[in-house]
Amino acid sequence: MGHAASPEIGFLDDWAARLRHAGERPVVGILLRGSHARRAATAHSDVDLDVLVTDATPARPADPLVNAPYAARRAYLAESNGWLTHVSVAVRDVRSWRDRLAQPAEWAFGLPVTAPVRLLWADDRWRARIDLPVLCQPADEPRLEELIATLGKVAGARARGDHLGVRLAAADLARLCPSVLRLANPSVRVVSRRAAFAAALDLPVAPTGYRDDMLLCLGMRPGSAGQLWAAAGRLVAGTVALIRPYADEIAAVAGADLAEALSDGRLDRYLAQLTGVPEPAPAPRREPSPVPSPRAGEWVTVPVPDAPVTGAHARPTPPGTPGPARPSRLDPAVAARLRRNPDGLVAAVVRQHDTGEVLMVAWMDDEALHRTLTTGRATYWSRSRQEYWVKGATSGHHQHVRSVALDCDGDALLVSVDQVGGACHTGERTCFFTELPVTAGGEPA
Repeated sequence: MGHAASPEIGFLDDWAARLRHAGERPVVGILLRGSHARRAATAHSDVDLDVLVTDATPARPADPLVNAPYAARRAYLAESNGWLTHVSVAVRDVRSWRDRLAQPAEWAFGLPVTAPVRLLWADDRWRARIDLPVLCQPADEPRLEELIATLGKVAGARARGDHLGVRLAAADLARLCPSVLRLANPSVRVVSRRAAFAAALDLPVAPTGYRDDMLLCLGMRPGSAGQLWAAAGRLVAGTVALIRPYADEIAAVAGADLAEALSDGRLDRYLAQLTGVPEPAPAPRREPSPVPSPRAGEWVTVPVPDAPVTGAHARPTPPGTPGPARPSRLDPAVAARLRRNPDGLVAAVVRQHDTGEVLMVAWMDDEALHRTLTTGRATYWSRSRQEYWVKGATSGHHQHVRSVALDCDGDALLVSVDQVGGACHTGERTCFFTELPVTAGGEPA
């Protein structure tokens, strides 16, 4: 058996031998999971072992370690060369272990999981069935109903003056949000709880202030019960606005009535009732966009460590061209062609794809361009707020990206979109609605 972990845990050979021969319930395989399987362990990392047993023989009380039901655990402090390591052993029968892979992981914020695993030992008859390079678990369903109900729990705790109740319910609410927002975002697979947390906070299509509100609700930033209540309300209201195009997916999970309430405004009225905020004036009725709201089809694996990689240049950049100001996942070949201003930005001219009408001008850095290209939603960098913003995230005036072109000098982008509603923050269709007089030779042209 080859070692799958660091030298400090060479005692795994002894463990495998002990577990293989213990009890009447045959051991069919021993798997290493967690940070050691990902090759990301430190000297302080736990060793997580799954011991798979057959499910044909009833458990024998004298051997609880091997003859135990699904997920029975025993913990050990094993010593090797004077160094103590925490070993966590989970005994799982093969049938329930495989069934578990078909269920969402509780720690993954509703995101699908692809976690590396290493087979330390297997019975030859079982090896082909359990020798998996990764353990894959599906995403959770979009739990909109639970999200709404949890906001009601936050409201109830606030009305009772139960500040601890507000914090508990707000944390539950924040853990539910990514499962619902996943409908409007490109797919992402995660490998660990830390990677899932990072991915959940970094969803490119999210309500304004989403990251700060999530951290506040999860108790990772200080705030009063009133601030948590406000953050919870913003998270839910912003999420509902973004997932409105996905009523069919909601209907498949939560039933037709909730999906209709999402579309006809009843859900917004209910949220206003919960939060005590007056219902906003109804938006003018418009025909649905002929272009469906896009969702990227490819899977993206969040790396460990989970900080995004920088947009490193694939070839030399002309002297004096500023590099990216912020970390980015933009394709290095694309990043190498950009000529940025001193703030690391390029101008983005936005036009209606079928008419050529110029709608607006904004700014993109490398990461904003990456998100625009991979999510199908126009994403920009705000110079005043120093943050990314997705067009339509709060107004509903979305820009569904049809194509992006780079000019010959690499310092401007032409973004062709299907514009929903007005492109200008004033509500006008285009930002260029103020005509200026043009004169030639002193006379009006």
